[in-house]
Order: sequence, then structure tokens, then C-alpha cells
Amino acid sequence: MLRRSDFGTGNLIISAHYPAISDGASTEYNLQINTDQSQSGENKSDILFAKDTIAEGEYDAYFPFEHIMHRLKIETSGNTENVSILVRSKSNGNINLQTGEIQVNSNDFQFITPKKNNDGSLEAIIFPQPVSPYRTEEGLLKITKDGKDSYYKAPEKLDNGITLTEFEKGKETTIKLVFKEDETSEWANKTVWVYGIKEPDPNDWKQVYPTTNITYYLLWKKEYGWFDVNKINPTDIEGGIQDAYMCWAASASNLLHWWITMNKEYIDRYIESGKYKGPDYTYNSENAFTDNKQESQIFQDFLNSFENEAGNIDDGTNWFIHGKLPTLPPMTYPINNAGYFKDVFPEGVRLGKNIAGIGKETFNKTIKDALLNNKAIGFNAGNVKSSHAMTIWGAEFDENGDISYIYYVDNNDRSDVRYFGCIRVKIVYPKMPEGGNTTGYKYGYIGEPEDSYKPINRLFTLELGTEYWKKYFNE
Repeated sequence: MLRRSDFGTGNLIISAHYPAISDGASTEYNLQINTDQSQSGENKSDILFAKDTIAEGEYDAYFPFEHIMHRLKIETSGNTENVSILVRSKSNGNINLQTGEIQVNSNDFQFITPKKNNDGSLEAIIFPQPVSPYRTEEGLLKITKDGKDSYYKAPEKLDNGITLTEFEKGKETTIKLVFKEDETSEWANKTVWVYGIKEPDPNDWKQVYPTTNITYYLLWKKEYGWFDVNKINPTDIEGGIQDAYMCWAASASNLLHWWITMNKEYIDRYIESGKYKGPDYTYNSENAFTDNKQESQIFQDFLNSFENEAGNIDDGTNWFIHGKLPTLPPMTYPINNAGYFKDVFPEGVRLGKNIAGIGKETFNKTIKDALLNNKAIGFNAGNVKSSHAMTIWGAEFDENGDISYIYYVDNNDRSDVRYFGCIRVKIVYPKMPEGGNTTGYKYGYIGEPEDSYKPINRLFTLELGTEYWKKYFNE
């Protein structure tokens, strides 16, 4: 029996915990979280704690027991067949049984099998701790679906909009996961070309430089439907055409030739109305196979309107279609406002888009969206400050439904157009030191080092704008 007089004068602080895990001789308890919480392991990992301060002359204590661990709840919906989920957490820590404070050991991460509730949700008891370690590549959850593992990083915000920074003591965090139909089979082991492009005979691909390069190339043919606008003076020879830094405009011109071709029905009607004031948009294939004659008057319009400096592909397409003047590069005088189709599209609509942060997920998501929704694709390759803009016309997908090869055209290879136009290169997803993956492509040289690749740092897309054309012509 406890007697108040046994503890002297002054305030008396009394603490209690459940379940009983100490005989009272020690004030600190080392807790190892049970990694199998699917049955009784959850209860064994949970601790209830209470503390009360009794003033001198008082004899009653009130103990409102509270949880001092954190409960992580996972709600799933959608196609959850053949899905299993493990929770990653630090699993060892020390509990002060007098104060209820917890010190978590820093590097002891384990995977926990959570308990499954009657409603199908999952839950696991973990230590209170910062969320930041669970935003790395290893994530917070390990999700296995149909035998394939993926890792879910802790979100920045919860569904209720609250910023998630801590798994707080005595609190519960709910993670909601929606499993969509597996899209792997939709893309796995397939070759997909941009809308309107005809797939070539596989035998048309050639190794142009078999002694030095494993890369395959495809010679341009009109029936394929893709375009390869090239500079005339890509090495900036003194006294030559000033187009060496206009790769963004050449790639934008490819996209615009495609856009006009795919919108031919509407473009023809627009021209008949007398409203088109832009350049001839015919792709002159004869000039394309010469050293000094420009095949694209769209590209020539760019050369006539801008200084020979770097820019962005979407700025080029939006200038040509909507009349949106880019900040860079500088324009020549008199200013050409372009906007050759601006009255078709509402104010503020921009068909050209610019996508940065090209990790593996963004790269695949953006290109899949473009291929599904009839968009053309441009990209920047190389270091951000010295990027080179080019055009993607198709892609191959591996057994996991991820892009494994792209087909692109380079506006710097006019001297090689008699041999090839489209280039097939292998896509790689190198891991970054800070976590996550970047995206790049192999150069394709025989004997190329395994860690050698050219980074892809930006993607650009161009929509057809069909809904606006239909509205414009009252269809």
C-alpha cells in the first residue's frame, strides 16, 4: 500500500503504465516493437501511460491513461487483389517510465506486418518520430502486388490538407491508398508511336555505324509521318546561317508540322476563310536532303523573328499558335507577334506545355499521357545550362511497362540525313545520391561505360486542341 507520508513533503508525481513492464526498480525501459503485428503483436507493442501530480495534503490521484506510441492506419480501395503491405519504421527505443518520454534509436529500421481490421483497413503501432526518413527511396510502405515490389513515400500532406511532419505521440495517422487497374499489361513489351505516325517495317532500322556504335537508325520516309527539321549551320561556322543555337525552334517546328498535318481538316477551312497569315507550312523533303537549303519555312519564320540564342520548345509553339511572346530569346525588329491561330483558342489557353523534374515516374507518366491523348513530344537533353532540344516520335516499353527506348530526331545531324533521321536509344534511370531516379539515354558507343548516359532534364508536349477547333467551326 502506498502512503502519502512515505514520500515526504511537497508535490508528489506519480506515473503508471500498462501493460506492466517493470518491477519499479528501473525508470527506463527498452522497447523492441513487434514486427509481426498481424495477431497479438500490435497489443504487445502499444503502451498506455498516465501521470498525475499530487499536492501536499492531497491523497487521491487521477490517472487518465493515454497511448504514447503512434498508430498508423492504412485504408485501401480499388483493385487490391494480390496486394500485401508492410510498414517500415524504426523499431527500437527507450521509454522513460516516469515521464513517458521516448528516445528512438536512430538507424534500426524494420518492416512491420500490420494488423488487418474487420473493415479491411490495416494498422500498425510505431514509435513517435519525424516523417522525413520515410520520404527517401526506401519509403514508408513496401507494397507487393502480383509479386512486384514498390515503395510508397510518406506524403507531404494528408487528405485533409494537414502538413505531415511528425508521427506524433498518442496520435493516429491515416494513409489512403487507391489501387488502380494494373497498367503494366497495357504498355508492357509494346512499341508506341506518336499519334498519326506510321510504324515502319522493323527491317528498315539499320546500324549505320556497326563498327563503333550499337545504335539503330531509321531513314526518313514521307509515309512515316514524322518530321526532322535540321539546322544548316549547327557548328556556328563564321559567315554561315545563324541557326546554331536555335535547336528549340527546330524542335518546335517539328511539332508544328505534325500539329498542322493532324489538324489538316480544320487548317484547310481556316485558310479558306482567309485568316491564316503565317508562313508556308509545307515540309520540303527535297531541301531536307541538301546541305544548304532549309526544308521548313516554319523554322525559317523563327530564324527571321528571333536572335540566334537558346529558348524553350513550348515558347516556340505558343508563339506560333497563340501569339504569346516569350521572355527569351530576344526578338528581332520589327517584332513578329505571330499568333497565326490565336482567334481559334480562348484567351489564356496554351497548347504547348513544359514539364520539369524528369525523374523516372514523371518521364513515364508524361510520355504515356502524350501517347494516349494525341500529343507531340519534345525534350531537352544534357546539363540544364547547356541543354539541346530535340523531338521524340515514339517509344518502346519493357516487361514492366516502363519506357526502355525512345525514337528521336536531332536537328544537329543534317550532314547525316542521307543515312538516317530517327535514332533509337536506350533509356536508363540512374539513382541519385539524395534519393530517387533521374532519366537519361545511353550514347550507344561500343564499350560505353555502364554509368555513362546523357540526362534528360525537361519534356514538352503539344496538344491538337481538337475541342477548340470544333467549337470554332460550330461543330
